Amino acid sequence: MPQLRDRPTSRQSLGTGTERGQRILANIAEIIPLSKHGSLLRAIAHNQAQTMVLGVNQLTTGLFRALERFAQKAFVEAEQERMIAERLLPHLPVYEILHTLRVYQDHEGEFLRTIETAFPAGNSAFVALREDNDALGRYLPLFQQELLRRHGVNVREFFTDGTFIPDLLPTLRPDLAVLLQKDLFNTDLERMLADVSGKIADDWRAEVSRLLQVPRQIHSWRSIIWEVIGDSIYQRTQSFAELATALYSFAGTRSFSAAPPPTLRGAQLSPVLAGFFRTARADDEMRGFLIGAIEYLRSFTDGNLEMPVSIIRAMNDVERLAQIEETALSPEKQNLFRHCVLQIARLAGENG
Repeated sequence: MPQLRDRPTSRQSLGTGTERGQRILANIAEIIPLSKHGSLLRAIAHNQAQTMVLGVNQLTTGLFRALERFAQKAFVEAEQERMIAERLLPHLPVYEILHTLRVYQDHEGEFLRTIETAFPAGNSAFVALREDNDALGRYLPLFQQELLRRHGVNVREFFTDGTFIPDLLPTLRPDLAVLLQKDLFNTDLERMLADVSGKIADDWRAEVSRLLQVPRQIHSWRSIIWEVIGDSIYQRTQSFAELATALYSFAGTRSFSAAPPPTLRGAQLSPVLAGFFRTARADDEMRGFLIGAIEYLRSFTDGNLEMPVSIIRAMNDVERLAQIEETALSPEKQNLFRHCVLQIARLAGENG
């Protein structure tokens, strides 16, 4: 399948003693999911797209939460929406934002909840996503108004209390009508036209009905994708989260060995790790990440006859990640996965 997302990347740098330990930790932190510069699937799967598979629209992730924070800090309540509408929205691709939200966003969070339990309770990233989703409802009407404003009309003549006048929906192009309906995520034609009076052209009705079904169809294909790779995504996420927790606890309670860390060549590795390091490319980012993690963990046991249980558990997480990375889907599942991805791309109009 085409590369939908780059593999997690991090450039290692040399150092000695404590500095080297911090460098290795920084290198690992750049790859672990939900790190400062990461995203939900950055280290979970290198060729599964966040938007397509998880239903968290990457084009808008954090946008509405940012607008909420900006409005609260910059303006008094009476001026918030007006300043955002006048100063910020004219510079945003509002049509693309509304379109990708409508077709891709899993606004109920069904698939996000699938992996939430793989993270420690109270993860701040999930809190931020919920805040973003809560703020979305407040600012969507402003995006809809900006979309209409760009067509050169007086917005106040088409909106009442922040909602596009339903009777005017049939006068719009079908693609605009589905974006300007009261509930952007509605997929029911009868609900959309419940307050519309007068005759509606059959061809317009048919096209709107087709467009409204697109999010449902994408949801259906996404469900099949999760049946194929859902377990792998969950296990990979859980392993990264547990490994991150272990590394953080070590960094806070122990000091990194000033002596050069043991090399992997002289260390005894499990068959899984040995096979992965032997077959992976020298410049493979996942290989570099796992080597860095092993170096860091083994620095705490250098010279000790016994290895702490916490280190053993973290090493098992490293081994599990290597095993998941090496495990390939059967040809039948690979074909099914490709088929679902291409069907979603076709439905969204992004397959070229």
